[in-house]
Amino acid sequence: MDIVVAGHICLDIIPDWRIGSIKTIIPGHILEMSGLKLSTGGAVANTGIALKKLGINTALLGKVGTDAFGKVILEILKKEGKTLAENMIISGNEVSSYTIVLNPPDTDRVFLHYPGPNHTFTANDIPYEKIKSSRIFHFGYPPLMQKFYENDGKELVKMFQRIRKMKIITSLDMAMPDPESPAGRVDWFKFFKNVLPLVDIFMPSIDELLYMLRPEKYNKIYEKRERFDMVLLNQLAKQLIDYGTKVVAIKLGDQGLYLRTHQIEKSNLSSIINHQDWNYRQLLSPCFAAEVKGTTGTGDATIAGFLAELLKGGEPEKCITLATAVGACCVEAVDATEGIRPLPEIIKRVTSGWERLSLSIPLDHWKFDYQYKIWKGPEDQVR
Repeated sequence: MDIVVAGHICLDIIPDWRIGSIKTIIPGHILEMSGLKLSTGGAVANTGIALKKLGINTALLGKVGTDAFGKVILEILKKEGKTLAENMIISGNEVSSYTIVLNPPDTDRVFLHYPGPNHTFTANDIPYEKIKSSRIFHFGYPPLMQKFYENDGKELVKMFQRIRKMKIITSLDMAMPDPESPAGRVDWFKFFKNVLPLVDIFMPSIDELLYMLRPEKYNKIYEKRERFDMVLLNQLAKQLIDYGTKVVAIKLGDQGLYLRTHQIEKSNLSSIINHQDWNYRQLLSPCFAAEVKGTTGTGDATIAGFLAELLKGGEPEKCITLATAVGACCVEAVDATEGIRPLPEIIKRVTSGWERLSLSIPLDHWKFDYQYKIWKGPEDQVR
């Protein structure tokens, strides 16, 4: 396989609310639903299936039980590709992770989540011998996996050390932790200082970064008293690069994808990309115009697009363009992967003049690249 996607996986159980049914859940009352949808959730399924649909040879490494939920998860994955679930980790004595999604009309969704085997997943569960021929190893959602977030990321360090010794490119995505859970009390400064020296590509969201590294700023932005700007993005990216990662790609929601890189030569990345194209880059790719039907899995799809182009040895301009294009395809469907099309179709749509959305972030001293229709920062390729 070319790319391994490991980390968090669960079964999403989504009741379909009957039109005209009571919007509020009242204790003691029966609410008649009109149906039920079962789908896979988490980074392993979302990013992994998106890569498979793009045409990338992908292997999935999530941990499930032998229970009914686990069987459903494996069945869904196998429908996407017969070999996709071959390396899934099966635990015989655990109930698989699930999320019950309550989505009454005109109200915010409520998630009832059971972590299951995600909390017992450790570095020793990885079948390293089976994945030694892969080129990229992507791990997603450690804040939702107990063994990987506790002890300042010690288990994550152990895993990435073994992967790096195999000369495989390492990639990491985060997730928003529950503030009331043990993950909500993690010292993320220590976590990143320990983990990021072993991560070639780090692809968090702006919300996750602010929550973990700028909590006061996060609260102000969440309460809509302030919003993030390029000064803050540059500060966060520099901090993460100083911790040791080479490539930082921050997902900005409807503002696109921000990329900042350091010197690439002495990393595993140089095995597939031209380091001269990637050294000291500062770019921003706006979102593509799309009819939004759902936002579930958009960040995971964006990562899939980025890694797919990176695997081809693409320049950073192409990587962030394809990333935002795949993210736009994702929002055109209700679930996380239904909107993803084969890579040639998406590339054709991009090169045929697919419209970009305008930005609301001030871009002082940034220059517009008319070839790729992205923005280049004032520190682009400046040492």
